[in-house]
Amino acid sequence: MKLKFWQRNVDDDDDLSEDDNASEFQMPPGHHLSFGIRMRAKWEGYDDPVEYYLLQLEIDAYADWLRKMRVFLARPVEPELGELDLDDEIGRWPPERIRLYDKLFDHGIMIPGGHEYALELAKPLALDETLSCLEIGAKLGGVARILADRLGVWVTAYEQDGELALLGMERSVQSGVQKKVPVQVFDPRAPELRKAYFNVVYSYGELFKIPEKDAFLPAIADTLRDHGQILLTDYVLTRDLDEAELGKWAKLEGEELFPWTAQEYKEKLGALKFDIRIAKDESETHLAHIKMAWMTLLSDIQKSGLDPDVMDYMVSEMEMWMNRVKMLENGSLAFYRFYATIR
Repeated sequence: MKLKFWQRNVDDDDDLSEDDNASEFQMPPGHHLSFGIRMRAKWEGYDDPVEYYLLQLEIDAYADWLRKMRVFLARPVEPELGELDLDDEIGRWPPERIRLYDKLFDHGIMIPGGHEYALELAKPLALDETLSCLEIGAKLGGVARILADRLGVWVTAYEQDGELALLGMERSVQSGVQKKVPVQVFDPRAPELRKAYFNVVYSYGELFKIPEKDAFLPAIADTLRDHGQILLTDYVLTRDLDEAELGKWAKLEGEELFPWTAQEYKEKLGALKFDIRIAKDESETHLAHIKMAWMTLLSDIQKSGLDPDVMDYMVSEMEMWMNRVKMLENGSLAFYRFYATIR
């Protein structure tokens, strides 16, 4: 399901008219703004009622999607997905798999190290309520919400897995931060990023899943304002992988992979006029976080057990994470942190 939230009206000039009816957002054909919608938009603090209306459309769309997904997951016999008009990936993230990640890492934070590591990585950015951020590979949006809660920053959270994006938006709504931390699905091949809009772009360990980074990173650079900052952590290749090795890794990850080397990142960021302040191998720290998370989970299971439905997902998830550990330890991969500013 492709949602049209934040769709910019490309026919409008950047300098909006002072007319109350002027908007930089495009109303869907056949829709109109009622007086009640305009009043509610003002009450909720929106300067542009069209922006408010589009957000309500997206909330209604994901609520309907979640209702359909719950019907799908509750059925004893797997239906044809077309019967419910759902995307092909529906069902990859049932509640039991999400609960496993909530136990493995901090609640809603689907990265090793959890809340504290997410905050530690963000320190060079000096985030506060005056800054707007874009997160790439947000998963459920847990990192974005913790940064917004602790530091007051505004974060648009992009996730290319449509199911995770919708579940993440549900959590933002439940937390009352759907305006401050919207979680949205995006296509990395056509990200439709607004130019010179964000102060910060960050991604925690997800860019190795992004195709065509030669085109994607310039789009990221273009969406940053003057003096913009970029913070990336990612798995990088330390040697060439043959087709079989890459295929095995991709199979365990459950998706196609597009890893770069650390040198490729440095060269590309340099070509885009970024001043690279940090380019550091964080593999040792990352390995410690992964091992500690799994040791803690296994210890808890020994003491108190685990829901059998959650256990159904543990073996495949452990195989995926232990393969990452193996590749980091045998020198096939490294886990790097990059921090750079626009010159």
